[in-house]
Amino acid sequence: MSVLSVQAVAKRFGERLVFSDISFRLAHGDRVGLVGPNGVGKTTLLRIAAGLESADAGNIALARGTRIGFMEQEVLTGALGTVGDHALGAAVHLRELEGEMREIEPRLGSGDQELLERYSEVQHQFEHAGGYDFEATVGRVLGGLGLAGLRDRQVATLSGGERTRLGLARLLLDDPDLLLLDEPTNHLDVAALEWLERFLIEQDETILVSSHDRWFLDRVTSRTLSFEKGTVVEYRGGYSSYARQRADREAATEKAAARQAVEIERTEEFIRRYGAGQRSKEARGRGKKLARVERIEAPEHAQRHGWRLEAAHLAGDTVVQTTPLAVGYGEPLVRTGMLRIARDARIAVVGPNGAGKTTLVRTLVGDLTALEGLVQSAPTARVGFLAQAQLELGGDDTVLDAMKVTGGMNDAEARDHLARFLFRGEDVFKSVGVLSGGERSRLALARLAARHANLLVLDEPTNHLDLLAREQLETVLDAFEGALLFVSHDRYFIDKLASEIWPIEAGVLKRFEGNWSGLQRLRASGAELPMPKLDDAGAGGGTATGIARDARVPQGPGDATAKRSRSTGKGTRSERARSRDRTPGAVGRSSAKASAVRRVEGMRALEARIGAMELQLKQLEEKVSQIAQGGNYLETRRIGEEHEALARSLRELYEEWAKESERSE
Repeated sequence: MSVLSVQAVAKRFGERLVFSDISFRLAHGDRVGLVGPNGVGKTTLLRIAAGLESADAGNIALARGTRIGFMEQEVLTGALGTVGDHALGAAVHLRELEGEMREIEPRLGSGDQELLERYSEVQHQFEHAGGYDFEATVGRVLGGLGLAGLRDRQVATLSGGERTRLGLARLLLDDPDLLLLDEPTNHLDVAALEWLERFLIEQDETILVSSHDRWFLDRVTSRTLSFEKGTVVEYRGGYSSYARQRADREAATEKAAARQAVEIERTEEFIRRYGAGQRSKEARGRGKKLARVERIEAPEHAQRHGWRLEAAHLAGDTVVQTTPLAVGYGEPLVRTGMLRIARDARIAVVGPNGAGKTTLVRTLVGDLTALEGLVQSAPTARVGFLAQAQLELGGDDTVLDAMKVTGGMNDAEARDHLARFLFRGEDVFKSVGVLSGGERSRLALARLAARHANLLVLDEPTNHLDLLAREQLETVLDAFEGALLFVSHDRYFIDKLASEIWPIEAGVLKRFEGNWSGLQRLRASGAELPMPKLDDAGAGGGTATGIARDARVPQGPGDATAKRSRSTGKGTRSERARSRDRTPGAVGRSSAKASAVRRVEGMRALEARIGAMELQLKQLEEKVSQIAQGGNYLETRRIGEEHEALARSLRELYEEWAKESERSE
C-alpha cells in the first residue's frame, strides 16, 4: 500500500512552468532521493507533498492517518525555550497516548472489560512507539547530532547551523510516518552525518530526501528521482547507481538520436530530389511517413564550463613544512606533529565542527600566527586561499569589478575570464551582494584561478554547489598540477580527491595515507591512527609563523642525515662502514680531491639557484605592482611578505656564494 502517491503534478510561478507531469509512489519503508540542479523545483515539490503549497495540476494522495514530518532548510526562526524543552516537546502523539493511559488508570478497578481492552491497546501503542524509552531517545538523538552540551541553551541564541540540527532532532523525535527532508545534511559534521545515516536506516523510515550529499544518498536511499526536462525520471539505487544508469541512458539516447537524424536527413534529401519527377509519388509517401516519425530528442547537456586552474612553477618538492605546532586563539585548539605539504599533495582536513580545522589551515597559509612552532614555505610557493565565508565577496561591487581587482585585468580580459566560469552577458554586471550561494562560489573560484597558485587551500569548497557543480569542481581540481589542501565534510568529494587525510581527534591532528574509503576500512578493523610526536627538541622553539627559506633545504646536520637515511634505507649504516674502512692517509688524499670536486659542484648549484631566485624576484615585483594598482591591500601585503622573504633568501645565497668563492681562491 502506498504511503504517498503523486499523480501528474505540475507547478507554475507566474508564466514560468517549473515542472509538470510528475508521478511517483512511496510505499512503507521506501527511502527515495530527489536530485537535480539548483532552481528546478525540488523544494517546491517537497512542500506540495507536505501540503504546504498547492499544485496547479495533478493530485497528492496520502494513506489514511499518515503523519508527515517536513524539514525545511530554514528552521526554528521564532522558537522559544531551551534546547532540551524543545526536544522534549516532540512526539505529540506519544503525549496524547500517555494522557489517555493516565486518564483510564484510576478507573481500571471497576473491572470494565471494554475499559481494560482499551487500556491494553493504548499501552501497546505507547510502548511500540517508544514511549517508555523516550527520554533515552531524546538523549541519543541530541548526542548524535552534537547538541548534548546545549540542552540548557535558549533556542533563540543558537547559530543557524545549531538551529538546523535542533530542527532535525525535533523532527526525528516526532517519529512521523513519512519524512520529507530538504538538505538535512547542511551544517552537520562527519560524525553527525554518520549517526544520522545509521538512525534513518535502523528506524526503517519512509523518506523522500533532497540532498547534494552523494555519500549520504548512497548510504540511505534505494531509489532516485532525477529532475530532467521539467519532470522527474526514476532510477534504481542510490546516487552512484543513478549516475551510472543516467550516463548509460543518455549515451544510448544520443546514439539513437544521431542515427535518426542521419536517416531523416537522407529521407528529406530524397524528397527534395524526387518531389516533382517520376518518383514524386514515392517521395510524397516518404514525406507522410516522415511526418509520423516520433523524433528522438538528444539529452540536454549542462552548460559547459571552461574552468582551469594553472599552477605556478615551484622550485622544489615541498611547498610548506612545519615543526610541531599548537594553533588557536589564546589557548591551543589543535596540536600537530611535524607537517609537510608536497608539491603534488592532495590532503583533506576532517574533524568535528569547532575542532579547529579552519584555524589550522589559516595558520598554514600565514593568516594566523601559531601559538607554538614554525611554519615554513618554499620561496616560490604561491598560495591561493578560498575561505568558507567568502567575506571579501560582498557590497555593491559588480562581478566584473570584483574580478578586475583580483587579477589586475582590463574589462575585456576580465569578461573573457569570467565567461569560463559561466558569467556571461549581463551576468557580469550583477551586484556581488545579490549573488546566490552557487554564483558566489563560482566567482570565488574565478578569482582563485587568476592567482596562478601552486598551493590551493580550500575551506568547504562544495558549500552551496549543486551536484553538477561539485562534479565539475572535482574534475578541475583533479587536473590541477599543484598541491591541494582542503577542509570538507563532503565524503564523496574527499574520497575522489584526497590521497592523504588529516583527521583532528580530541585536539590532535593525526595522519592517514589514503582516501576516505581507506580510512573507513581502517576504522572498521578497530585499528587506531598513531599519535604524532607533538614536541621537537631540535626545533629551537619559537612562536612566529613566517615564510622562510626553501623548505627543501635541511635545517641542520641531523635533518640531512635523516633525509639520506629515509631515501636510501641504509644511509646511517653506510656512513659507519666507510668510517671503518678508511686509513688516515687514504682519508687525507681522498678528502682533498673530494673537497675540490664538491666546491666546484657547489658553486655551480649555487649560481643556478641564484639565477632562478633572481628571476622569481623580478616576477614578484611585477605582481606586487599589478595588485597594488587594483587596491587589494590584503593580497598586496601577502605578496609583499613573500617578496621580502625571497629577497632575504637571495641575500643568504649571495653570502654563501661569496664564502665559496674565497675558499676556491
